[in-house]
Amino acid sequence: MTKPETELKDAVWEMTKKATPVNFIFPTLATGVSYAAYADDLAVSGWPWKIGVLVTLICLFVPFAVSIMYRRSNLLWVSGLVLSVAIFAMYFFFGIFAYFYYFLFAPMAPFLRWPGLLGGLVLTLYWAVMSRQAVMNTITQTSFVKRAFEESASGFHYRTQAGMALFERLHKERSPFPRIYSYIVFGIAPCYLILGRLLSSNFGTNGVLFALAVLGMPVSLWFAGLLVRIYLVMIGVPRKLQREHLKPVLVAD
Repeated sequence: MTKPETELKDAVWEMTKKATPVNFIFPTLATGVSYAAYADDLAVSGWPWKIGVLVTLICLFVPFAVSIMYRRSNLLWVSGLVLSVAIFAMYFFFGIFAYFYYFLFAPMAPFLRWPGLLGGLVLTLYWAVMSRQAVMNTITQTSFVKRAFEESASGFHYRTQAGMALFERLHKERSPFPRIYSYIVFGIAPCYLILGRLLSSNFGTNGVLFALAVLGMPVSLWFAGLLVRIYLVMIGVPRKLQREHLKPVLVAD
């Protein structure tokens, strides 16, 4: 008697289960701290925690809705979409909540608020654009696509762990910033924030928010670059292959 064939895993549902704790913890933590700091302690605005509640609901609802719609499809771009939501949840905490909330809502002089706010936005956009160029170079100029996406009669198959490892080997790990911009992010920018903190009239009130802003920007840039990579590799490439070859791209793990 032969054993029954092992049932294939639902890759989309498995990704949703792994992403759920991240989708809940980071936005919820940002919401709680926003309420305690901006609505209660500083009493400047209720918008931060309200936005946090909305982001939390979206990060929790979207992956489950997607997993129900594409149940057992094992489509790679759907798994990539679910993973992208989890990466965004972490970016929301370190980038939007930790850094941009500080410059939008914390009490400070306008000559400190606007340079910090606009500077963070420019740095984030620059990092995302340069990350996209680096990832696209790996996709178009190396053998990554041919080796990672195995074609068969029924479609393309992508092994997540092996594909990520192959990408790491082929991708040139260089910072999207020239060295001088790295100095700005990791050196001058924190010093600028320290100066703003010292000049603040509420020195003892928003110390936690200040520390989060100092640490949040560099970490958020890393998550922004990761989000760009996940989108291009796990969503952009599969959708392109499906359009060109009229074959689905499936998770093979």
